[in-house]
Amino acid sequence: LSIVDRKFDMTKFEKNPREISSPAIQKDLLTLEEQEGTVNFKFGVLYCMEDQTNETDMFSNVSSSEHYKNFLNLLGDKIALDGWDRYRGGLDVKSGRTGTNSVFTVYKGHEIMFHVSTMLPYSTDNPQQLERKRHVGNDICVIVFCDGK
Repeated sequence: LSIVDRKFDMTKFEKNPREISSPAIQKDLLTLEEQEGTVNFKFGVLYCMEDQTNETDMFSNVSSSEHYKNFLNLLGDKIALDGWDRYRGGLDVKSGRTGTNSVFTVYKGHEIMFHVSTMLPYSTDNPQQLERKRHVGNDICVIVFCDGK
């Protein structure tokens, strides 16, 4: 990597991401990525009861079916958040503000924390469930489990 002279006009650089075509830079970035260790992920899981059609209802679910629970077991292990010492995916592991449990797994060396909507705290004062949406809605991927016939 090279150091940019402080007198250099940085406003002339493009701010949009671009593909790196230089094989030398690609190799250096790959080496850096490998040195950084594992890459971890946060995935959201949203439970949709039969006949639910809007997200407000889905984010307000506090109970679920056995099929949904079995699905969560397929995704990973149910873990206690209190004192959790591995990848936490932005969940609170000290005071319980983001619930008491979640689902966690390791896949090919990548730690994955699932933000499970029904395990995040439910607020009777907030019909839109903004705290649940804050976690699930910002994940790179959200799995919507649709229960029903």
